Parts: sequence; structure tokens; C-alpha cells
Amino acid sequence: MKRLLGLLLIFSLFTVTAFAQSADEKAIAGQVEVLRKAMIAGDRASLNDVMADQLSYGHSFDYTQNKVQFIDALVTGKAAFTKIDIKDQKISVDGNTAIVRHKFIADTNDNGKTNSVALGVLQVWKKINNKWQLYARQGYKLPNQPK
Repeated sequence: MKRLLGLLLIFSLFTVTAFAQSADEKAIAGQVEVLRKAMIAGDRASLNDVMADQLSYGHSFDYTQNKVQFIDALVTGKAAFTKIDIKDQKISVDGNTAIVRHKFIADTNDNGKTNSVALGVLQVWKKINNKWQLYARQGYKLPNQPK
């Protein structure tokens, strides 16, 4: 009987852990979607809310921006997205840190110049004050894409 209770306790702990991780994955996926929509809309309040103050945003064409620089570029239209699709997303959670990888397919209109991009993206999300926020992001060119 003690063995059965012990096995049930261990199984319960694994089940609780699995559900907690699943809840975090859902929360992070929701934040990725908030970020996607806010980038298209140039929504300063939503962008500010979903990103950590320490954000390091790496672009595929070899430059980085902090939170203020990235938000300002989106809000002013210097960098504008008209469409963003996210494909093949994978989320891995480890405590208060998560890694998100996906393909980022987008149409842009930067200062009147339209373009399409297809990138691989690595994002690092951090749980800050019980809320998942984007902490770091790096885009990279996918194979067979123009340089």
C-alpha cells in the first residue's frame, strides 16, 4: 500500500509539473501573439508592456536595438510591418526563462519602401513580476534567402 501511495505521489508531481509548464507555454505563446499584433499596429503601450526594459533586439542585418529604439522605430513608421506570420513555433520553458524559436514571414513598409522578409528567430522570454516579457531576440536569414 505504501508503494502504491508513493507511486501515486510521484505521478501527481509529474502531472502538476507538466500542467504548469503547459500553462507557461500557453502564456508565452499568448505574449508572442501580443507582440506580433503590436508590431503591426505600432501600438506603443502594448509593445512597452510585452518587452522587458533590458530588451536586446537583434536584427538579421547586423544591428541591435534596445527597447526604446525598437518601439520608436515601429511607432514612427521607420520600421513598419503590414503583415507578420509566425510558423513552426517551438517553446521551451526552464523556470522563469523560456526560449522561443519560429519562422518569421513578414511584409514591411519602411519609409515607403516595401519588402518581404523570411527569417528564423530566436527569442528569450523572462518571467518578470509574474509576467512573461521579451528579454532578447535575434533574427537570422534562413537558407536560400537574399542577403
